[in-house]
Amino acid sequence: MKIVITGAGGGHFYPLLAVVERIYKEAFIQKIIQPEIYFISDQEYDEKALFELQVKFVKVPAGKLRVYPSLATITDLFKTLYGMFYAIFVLYKIYPDVIFSKGGYASFPTLFAARILSIPVIVHESDTVPGRTTKWAGKFATRVAISYPEAASFYPKEKIALTGQPVREALMPPENYERIYGEKDRPVLLVIGGSQGSQAINDAILKMLPELLNTYDIVHQAGSAKLNDVRVFTDSILREHPYKDRYYVEGFIDVALFYPKVDLAITRAGSMIFELALWQLPMIIIPIPESISRDQRSNAYAAASLGVATVIEESNLSSGVLLNEIKKILDDKSNYKRMSSSCKTYDLSRNAASTIAKEIVRIGLSHYN
Repeated sequence: MKIVITGAGGGHFYPLLAVVERIYKEAFIQKIIQPEIYFISDQEYDEKALFELQVKFVKVPAGKLRVYPSLATITDLFKTLYGMFYAIFVLYKIYPDVIFSKGGYASFPTLFAARILSIPVIVHESDTVPGRTTKWAGKFATRVAISYPEAASFYPKEKIALTGQPVREALMPPENYERIYGEKDRPVLLVIGGSQGSQAINDAILKMLPELLNTYDIVHQAGSAKLNDVRVFTDSILREHPYKDRYYVEGFIDVALFYPKVDLAITRAGSMIFELALWQLPMIIIPIPESISRDQRSNAYAAASLGVATVIEESNLSSGVLLNEIKKILDDKSNYKRMSSSCKTYDLSRNAASTIAKEIVRIGLSHYN
């Protein structure tokens, strides 16, 4: 059996790998030959992770259709047109039994080719408001998995399964995990503005960093491209600070090491919400503005409505506002416990990857046979 996975960006890529892990397990349980799995996208994203999971990468060009004005959209249109025809050639050569897509611009050529070649497709939508590619693909997909019930109205109801978000096993808390707060001398903040970092979040944190460090330890993912500037700045302002060693900053961090050790997350409104919720971590969510991303704001307010987070719009973000929200959560243990307990509404995601993998294998086997 051959399976193709496709998608773009860290928010799509790592959930794809979570499903791949479970596909191999499902193949073992059903005593079938381990499937050949291909990742088709515009770039590898994480070559090491693909190698470790024995996933073969096939590059197919794709361009972004931006929601904001950009000359790059014109050149990207030609990339996408070329990618559509190239994807037909690639898929015809591989001829997979099923395709699993997480959406994003890089999945469009592959999904277009799948429709032309009548290859079964399963799509997963991570957001409350579907992206253009996944919304379009849902019209011909065999099955549509969704993370938020709010997305259900965009798809034919007979195709939908509310699965939650696929999460890699390494990022899962133990079974029956319960977060305990208040036993450490100093609470720990996790600041993580997406895989590339967030300049707005970085700026807000750095402006009040000396003050924050008087009370909190801080783990900060600043973004690889921004790391040098952040370190130059913090080396200067923290030179004489008594708690300068309580600030840990890297461009990209292994969050699995820190989820059990931190007490509050300051984050964007991407798929990391589901990981944080599984670890019962209260959040302050600062969504990407709607002029850049159509889904993050609605994701953030969906989390807030469930009681797991507070939301600060980027237009309202300041060091003072952020510090006030941090104190409101961490200084009130009953409020903290309430938010942490509310995170259990996201527990469906613990089995999301397994649920999707089983359906991929089922459809793949029926097509293979």
